[in-house]
Amino acid sequence: MQRKTTLKIIFRALLFTGIFLLAALPASPANFISGDIEKPMPVFTREGDTLSAKLIPRAKTGSVTIQFKVNGGKLEDVKGIDFFICERPEVDVKNFKSALFQVDASGIQPGGEVKVSIVSQFFISSTQYYVFNQTLEKPWMIPVIQNISLPDRVQELIITVKDGGPYDSDGAENGSIQFIGGPRDSFWGYALGTLFIRFFGIFLVLSVLMIGMILSGKFFSWYLSRKSGSGNSSASKTSSVGPILSGMDEPGELPVQAGEEKAISGPTAAAIALALHLHLSSSKARSMAGAGGEQASNAWTRDGRSRMMNDRLAIYKR
Repeated sequence: MQRKTTLKIIFRALLFTGIFLLAALPASPANFISGDIEKPMPVFTREGDTLSAKLIPRAKTGSVTIQFKVNGGKLEDVKGIDFFICERPEVDVKNFKSALFQVDASGIQPGGEVKVSIVSQFFISSTQYYVFNQTLEKPWMIPVIQNISLPDRVQELIITVKDGGPYDSDGAENGSIQFIGGPRDSFWGYALGTLFIRFFGIFLVLSVLMIGMILSGKFFSWYLSRKSGSGNSSASKTSSVGPILSGMDEPGELPVQAGEEKAISGPTAAAIALALHLHLSSSKARSMAGAGGEQASNAWTRDGRSRMMNDRLAIYKR
C-alpha cells in the first residue's frame, strides 16, 4: 500500500514538472518541427499575368484562393512568407488568417507606381492589407487601399506601390518592387461575431423545439378529445337502447321510446323485488360462506368429535 502511494506521488510530481516546463518554453519557430501547423504554406499556380495562391486559412476547414495581379508592370513572382519572420510587438498573429505574401514586380519606370491587385472570396468589406518593410523604423504600415465588391461575393483589394517608396522593401528606385504584406481581419471581430451567432443560434434552436412541442401537445390533445368523444357517443347509444329494452315488459308490447315514461304494474314490481332479493341473498350467502366457511366447518367438526369421543368412552367403560 505504501509503495502504491509513493508511485502516485512520484507520477504527479513528474506530471506537474512537465506541464510547468512546457508552459515556460518560449513561443518561437524553433519549438516547432515543421513550420506553423495552423496555416500551411500556400500552393501557387500561374495563369498568364495572374498568380493564384491556394491555402487553408485559420478558422476554416476548406481551402481558399487568392489571386495577385499587377497593373503598370510585370508580375514576376509571389512567395509565401511565414509570419514569425515579420513578427513585431505592434501586430498580433491572431489577426492574420493566412501567410504573408511577397510580390515581386518589374518593368516599372524608376520612381514610378504600380497598382497591386489582390482578389479573393475570402475577403470581406472590412478586410485590411498590412504592409511590412524591415528597412524602416516602424516596419508595419496600414496603406490606403481600395476595397471593391465584385459579383459572387468577391472582394478586390487595390494598393498603389511606388518604386523606392515605403511599401517597396528593396528601398531603391531600380524599376522593380518587392512588396510584402498580408490580409488582416480583426480577431476580436471574428470571435465576437462567432459568439453572437452561437448565442442567437441557441435561442433559435430552443424556439423551434418549443414550437414543435406545443404543436405536438395540441395534436395529442385533439386526438384524445376525439377519442373520448367517440366513446361518449357509443355510451349514449347504449343508454338510449336501455329504456327501449326495459320497456318491453310483456310479449307483443311495443317498446317505450327514449324520453318517455311508463307506469310499472304491481305484479311486475313484485317480480322485480323478488328477483333482487334472491340475487342479493345468494350473493350474501356466497360471501358469508367464503368468509366464514372455515369457522363453520370447524364448529361442526368439534361437535362431531366430542360426540364420537363420548360414545367411545361409554364403550370402553363397559
